[in-house]
Amino acid sequence: MMCRQSSTMQIVFQFDIRTIAVFVALTFFVQATAIGAQALLIRELKQYRGVLAALLANLCAAASLLLRLFASRLPEYPTILLSNILLLAGPGLFYIAMGQFTGFPYSKKYVVVVIALVISLLSYFLIWQDDVAMRMILLSLGSIALVGMLIYKLWQTQKHTSLRLSANLMLIAFACYELFLIIRTLSLIRDPPQNDVSLSPVQSATFLLAFAITIFWSTGFILMVSQRLRNDLMEMATVDVLTRIPNRRATQAFLERELARTQRAGGEFSVLLIDIDKFKHVNDNWGHVMGDLVLVETAGIFRSMIRKQDWVGRWGGEEFLMIVPGPSEVETLAERVRCEVARARFGQGESSFGITVSIGMTCARGAVQIDEILRNADLALYRAKETRNTVSVVEEAA
Repeated sequence: MMCRQSSTMQIVFQFDIRTIAVFVALTFFVQATAIGAQALLIRELKQYRGVLAALLANLCAAASLLLRLFASRLPEYPTILLSNILLLAGPGLFYIAMGQFTGFPYSKKYVVVVIALVISLLSYFLIWQDDVAMRMILLSLGSIALVGMLIYKLWQTQKHTSLRLSANLMLIAFACYELFLIIRTLSLIRDPPQNDVSLSPVQSATFLLAFAITIFWSTGFILMVSQRLRNDLMEMATVDVLTRIPNRRATQAFLERELARTQRAGGEFSVLLIDIDKFKHVNDNWGHVMGDLVLVETAGIFRSMIRKQDWVGRWGGEEFLMIVPGPSEVETLAERVRCEVARARFGQGESSFGITVSIGMTCARGAVQIDEILRNADLALYRAKETRNTVSVVEEAA
């Protein structure tokens, strides 16, 4: 009788530290390619500083890992020092990238000093006193210092800008990495390794966490650039390029929202259509540059006189539209605006001059339409222009 014996075959995958390092290095290269492609697409947008530094940060990290792999085939001391410089340059360059991209103050000197100090001490424990454990501890301490500054920069970004989503993604990733670096340093002090390629739990975790961090940091940075692009496109679509107040598109949208709100909840709002008197005369006598300055400063006057819930936008040419929600003393506001503009002076010295504005005003209640509101405001402005430097009111649209 034949007995069959079943046996279970176990396939064991064994990876040494070099295999993990290759995997992480390739990931850095892939992320660098993605950032590089993004840098190529926005190369003409000079305000997007920092993308190149982020690209170099990924390349430095990848090059550092690859140098470690081929250290046995290259001159030992220069290869070890260069790989460690590049390893520290990764978070250092990314810290610089964040400072450049967000516009917050950053210190290149801090990065250089930290790297120089760590490399100086590394040289001692490499050339004069060969101590692998001390070298790894020093690298961890240097990384802690650089990542700490990077975390602070990301905290500034998510707290004060519109890039919170992407900044928080990177902030959480680097905070976890910083915590791990601290734990790793304490572990290295308690249990010093015999060499820098031993597959200890700490070493494995270091490389695997580096893999996760590069995904989060590169994805977060690409998302941050995309957010900035979106914000800039939104601004281009809604903000007047000259006066920096809302343009006609945005003003029309606000007017529609305000009308829908009053129709839904009741109430009223007022519309003031403001026109600069004899603006062609300004351009003809003082030039278009001065004409642009008049538009900019007049828009600033309007913006300074409205409440937080009010709206003022450039309606077209030398016309502005002011929207005042709720019941309020709109005629008083219109008269104040007219007087404030009349008091303003433009130009310098004997060549200075003043301007006036005409204002047409109407009030909207109930089931009126946008066209009717604007038609009444335009009719009121037409009446005001007959005498100029005055406020005219049309019967409220209802």
